[in-house]
Amino acid sequence: MALSGRPATLRFVVVADSHIRFPDDDVDTYPSNALMVERNQHVVDLCNQIDAAFVVHLGDIVHPLPVEAAHEPAVQLASEVYAGLRHPIHYVAGNHDIGDKPNALVAVPAVADENYSIYERYWGPAFRSFEIDDCHFVIVDTPVLNSGLAREDAQRRWLEADLNAAADAGLRIFLFTHYPPFVRDRHEAEHYDNLGEPARSWLLDLLADHGVEALFAGHVHNFLYNRHGATDLYVLPATGFVRPDYSESAAVAPESEGGRDDPAKLGFFVVDVGPDGHQVSPVRTYGAVGGVDAAASSLDIVLRRDWETPLGVTLRHGWMSTVDFPTAGLDEFGRKTVRNDALLLALWEARIRDVRVPVADVATLEGAARVRHLADRGMRFSVRSAGVPDPVTRDAVLAVSTHIVRWEITVLPEQFAATATFLAGHSMPDGLTVAIAPIVPLGSPGAAVHHFVSCGFVPVGDDLLERWCRLDPSSSAGEVVFRVAAGDPIAAGVAAAGSTAKRVRRDAVVIAELPRGGENTVFGDDEAVAAHVAAVAAAARDNPDSVVFLDAFMDHDRSYYPRHGLIDRRFNPRLALRRLMEEASR
Repeated sequence: MALSGRPATLRFVVVADSHIRFPDDDVDTYPSNALMVERNQHVVDLCNQIDAAFVVHLGDIVHPLPVEAAHEPAVQLASEVYAGLRHPIHYVAGNHDIGDKPNALVAVPAVADENYSIYERYWGPAFRSFEIDDCHFVIVDTPVLNSGLAREDAQRRWLEADLNAAADAGLRIFLFTHYPPFVRDRHEAEHYDNLGEPARSWLLDLLADHGVEALFAGHVHNFLYNRHGATDLYVLPATGFVRPDYSESAAVAPESEGGRDDPAKLGFFVVDVGPDGHQVSPVRTYGAVGGVDAAASSLDIVLRRDWETPLGVTLRHGWMSTVDFPTAGLDEFGRKTVRNDALLLALWEARIRDVRVPVADVATLEGAARVRHLADRGMRFSVRSAGVPDPVTRDAVLAVSTHIVRWEITVLPEQFAATATFLAGHSMPDGLTVAIAPIVPLGSPGAAVHHFVSCGFVPVGDDLLERWCRLDPSSSAGEVVFRVAAGDPIAAGVAAAGSTAKRVRRDAVVIAELPRGGENTVFGDDEAVAAHVAAVAAAARDNPDSVVFLDAFMDHDRSYYPRHGLIDRRFNPRLALRRLMEEASR
């Protein structure tokens, strides 16, 4: 759920996968292993700057396994690191803390009764619950599920009774686990990163039956978001290192250590619970150590709830694409299919709620469900189609009409009449606005040949707009789309678009293009891109009656007009995203 601007009634912090080990442990294989202690000390320093009721650690507190001699010394070291917190902390048992979930195809020792003595001595019971105000928080031991151990049955009986009592009392319920139930689809095959059956369905049924508001899981070391019924399912980034196999999601070479040391992906969540829902705020630590704050955006921007980015973005790259990849040694005999949610994390981080997506994104059952889930979290989707709408396109849009805010129809000027006829014969559902945009050549008007096109009316003096308005006198399309090219004055262009739209009794949608160079010239001036983005954000704030989008969001590095965006091809923030957050929070 997404919060409105109402004050939060409760704030807590969730961290995951610290993998604390001694700095000289296995640094030949992974040099970043020497940083696990300092990176987590920095997390503690950041947490101590946050007014929170408590902290939850989602497991894999240490790296050495319970059967290794180094395990208890690492546990003692971790307890010293996290003793520096000024908040109460609650721990969840991870596979590195008590043993892996049962898996006959992996040699790593499975969970065992004898592994709990050290864990419980330092961290407390492996399953329990606590309450603050009207919120009920539940710690679940997931490595033990499907183990057949007596403690699994004890937890099962306890959890069912605990959730029954909490639901009967009308409490809001939040669960914390190490393993997520699934990473993409509840029916996916079991692999290293999810729960196996029958425990998976048992846990998911409990979530649905008791109206659990959210579940927070670790283990994957990468951000994922899913929805099960009314429950938001979050998988958190790690504080120690990134799982390198997930670098398969990027179309460029991985960061150092095969993607394992990708500092921009490290971080934790701050969760604000309010009367109308909860909000997660990602905090990137950038792998900072020793009290050095390498985070590019200050913590106070992340923690403040009184701002929202005043513009939207065009998502040209896939934002819910899946990738099939192996995890050598751990998923030795198959692949797993995972959706890449790193782009979504960047949107949430910058509090970008408005996005433009092609109609194909909502034309599948999975895509339509994804849009519904994210719309329920407060995201606003504009769906784009090209050409006079056909029945298939119309039906795809109408199927998600209650979860999108805009249908942007882009057509050639010679298709205006047919489009106006279509709109006159098809009333739109309440809450869905139609916007119209012309397809226009990209480049000099005097050029003999135009290979590329763009879309949108010119903010001032566009005869095409007058032609459209004559064909649509009843404003079936209540919005008109304007284009502010990269070289055009930003503030003047956005303001003029709003004025022109008012003159023709319509509302304005403004597409502000990011800077670009030539067809084969990379525009990589990050400072110029950041300044441009900040100027567009300022213009959007100064013209609240217009809807303003940036085009686009992520780097284009292998197409025509290559250029930098707000995030790079590893989905990590560029300067422009951080500058946008600064401008939006002014």
